[in-house]
Amino acid sequence: MLRQFLAELAREVGLREAGRMIEKGREQVRKFIAGTIENPHPRTRKAIGELYIERHGKKGRVAEAQVEAPTPTPLKLVLPRSLEKATAEIRAIFAPLRRSSDAPESTAGVEQWLLRHVKSEYAAEQGSYGPKRKRRPKKEDEEEPEA
Repeated sequence: MLRQFLAELAREVGLREAGRMIEKGREQVRKFIAGTIENPHPRTRKAIGELYIERHGKKGRVAEAQVEAPTPTPLKLVLPRSLEKATAEIRAIFAPLRRSSDAPESTAGVEQWLLRHVKSEYAAEQGSYGPKRKRRPKKEDEEEPEA
């Protein structure tokens, strides 16, 4: 019910204003509406609830409808931590299917799609600057002592 109310409020006044009304940022409002944030902090839920009561009154309840928000499990939580190990595990999972004569024609395509998806998930974790690199020690300009 709160998600539906906040979605209607955001359509009415905009994400920024809706966020200001509950003292949160527009990105948090967007993520809650989209279902990325399943359960907001109790203070946030309280603020949304108070705003709902302020706008609709206690008797103006909307019929509660169960909204199924997609909650995807990131592959990073299921697969090994490194991209190389995750890729190797996916290939190991699909290896018996590739050798099988009963494998559907789409097996290779699904494997390639999954590998691309895993690669993009792990790349997003590293940020837009690429993998972290070790810093080289600074070279000190040392003068050799004269003999």
